[in-house]
Amino acid sequence: MIVRFPISQDSYECIITNLPQEKFSSGEIKQLYAKRWGIETSFRELKYALGLTRFHAKKPEYIVQEIWSRMTLYNFCEIIATNVVVKQKVGCKYIYQLNYTRAMRICCHFLSIKEEKAPPDVEYLIGHELLPVRSGRTDPRKVKPQSAISFLYRAA
Repeated sequence: MIVRFPISQDSYECIITNLPQEKFSSGEIKQLYAKRWGIETSFRELKYALGLTRFHAKKPEYIVQEIWSRMTLYNFCEIIATNVVVKQKVGCKYIYQLNYTRAMRICCHFLSIKEEKAPPDVEYLIGHELLPVRSGRTDPRKVKPQSAISFLYRAA
């Protein structure tokens, strides 16, 4: 079923769903879609910030292993990032939020540090990676098809 509903005065949103039309109205589907948005943004972080756009493995069981390891890393990074308090600057034009891509990179770096080095204050570093919240901004998607990156790139 295809559901179309207005999101502003002159634009519409189209959603394709397999929910039965007789049980769900278009308003209910719109509410369900809005509740799902947090999940969609989490998938975006998994794909782009943690590198799940390409896999190193070719066998399905190893691809699943890569997905689970990145999901575990994502959960670790989210736990750290949710404990960071964003201090809003007084007199600034924008409200600030964490840069989750940089937060993921900082957490990955923290996990890769050898034992002989002193660990950095991860929450402090993440707390300084802020982005302004600018409402109403859009950017068209730039989608390119991608294939697996093989470790066997050398000829025998």
